[in-house]
Amino acid sequence: MNTYSFFKRTVVAFLVCVMSLGTFSTVYADAHEAEEAMEEKPMEEKPKITGWFQIDVDSLGTYFLVGASHPLSGGISFDSNIYVNDHLGEFDMGISFPVIANDSMALLLTPMLGVGFNYTSPDGPYALYPQIFAILPAGKIFGFHWTISTISSIFDDQSINELYNRTYITYALNDTIAIGPQFESVLGLGENGALWALNFGGRVNIGYGENNTLGLYVGYETKKGEDETGLTGRMNFTRRW
Repeated sequence: MNTYSFFKRTVVAFLVCVMSLGTFSTVYADAHEAEEAMEEKPMEEKPKITGWFQIDVDSLGTYFLVGASHPLSGGISFDSNIYVNDHLGEFDMGISFPVIANDSMALLLTPMLGVGFNYTSPDGPYALYPQIFAILPAGKIFGFHWTISTISSIFDDQSINELYNRTYITYALNDTIAIGPQFESVLGLGENGALWALNFGGRVNIGYGENNTLGLYVGYETKKGEDETGLTGRMNFTRRW
């Protein structure tokens, strides 16, 4: 039997079992805890589940993201989101927890693990995505960092794994506009890997009404071709609730 075919089927079976058990355990635990809460004390207001939706346009095309955060306890929450780009889909799960939390600033870390599918063929997962988010709200300053690995070689021995980084810091000029620098890189891993992208530039976040943000990034790509200007960037719209 082909090793990669066997491994792929094993991963698919494992993911199905984990998701099924996780769903059953969560439902059972929630029901059990609800019964105990009703017996011990009056009904209390449940912690608010927050969500967000985002649409992006960049070198990968136009794609959509949607996610939610389910409060647990002690500032810890269970986070999940999906990414959809044409026929590609990705589902991520992780835990968000505060490293710093006081009146002046906070530092939140969210390690996650995602699995991606190419729905043009019934061939199971095509990549795993270990990743981590770091968010730093500090008054008028807001920091964001995201590192994600694309591990596809376990499903296809001809593919090259990669590491992507995105970091930006903005300063709020007023209630509507925040500006700051941004940096991004893409690194191919392994013997055939290389620094595929390295760009930097400026970012503007514009408030589009309550809980809405338009983000504009304009950068210069240092790994450009000889006949290219190097001008690159991204536009995104985010809605939170």
